[in-house]
Amino acid sequence: MKKLFYALPIFGLLFFASCDKDESNEIIDESAITSDFSLKDIYDFQKDVTISSEEGSTGVVRIYANNQSALSNYSTENLSLMEIHSNETLQESLVRHNIMDLTETTIDSEEGDAKDASFEETGNDIAFELVKLTKANPNSKYAINFNHPQTSIAKAGWNYYTHYSSVNQAQIAEIARHSVWRRVYYGLKYKANSGSSWATIQNEWRKINNNQSFSHTKNPCYQFRFRVKTKKNSAYSVTFDY
Repeated sequence: MKKLFYALPIFGLLFFASCDKDESNEIIDESAITSDFSLKDIYDFQKDVTISSEEGSTGVVRIYANNQSALSNYSTENLSLMEIHSNETLQESLVRHNIMDLTETTIDSEEGDAKDASFEETGNDIAFELVKLTKANPNSKYAINFNHPQTSIAKAGWNYYTHYSSVNQAQIAEIARHSVWRRVYYGLKYKANSGSSWATIQNEWRKINNNQSFSHTKNPCYQFRFRVKTKKNSAYSVTFDY
């Protein structure tokens, strides 16, 4: 089975703002240097899911996995395309679409997660990439909302997901959580150009509280790579844009 190789997490400075504009020093992952990076070289199987926004935009999300049965669980029920108006933030768009409820807060029991900060990867990674986007409004930005398939296990373990931006299509990467019950952690890397190594912007795993978002900007940027760790069917959104 083909596997991704990731550097060991290195703890960085923590920021407490609800939306983090990152311009910190980068950590280079020399093991990931490649001039011809392709997700097809990493994953054995792929599947395309077409999604639409309420305003009429359409997108095609390509899902990658090393287990074909994992792909069969995904449909339009698990992914949705959401437009972000030119004058609003990701959080404002989530509220407007009745996806985020600002009156809900993170539950207290999540505080115990701090002692499990060195979560180990288990190899059940599934990756996502928006390969086609047709906008109804050319001035709008976009986000993809994720509601992963519900597991039948009462006390499910951690699941890992990777979100790639389209190449040469983004300088901003942002992630937001909008479920009081579903815990979400993330890490972020990027390539400055096609021949660059992956550079670490945010070490895995940084916790996202409910109704919180983190935004990172890099210029130049060839591609972003979000890593997300969550349980059960979680609810979070990812956007890549200028």
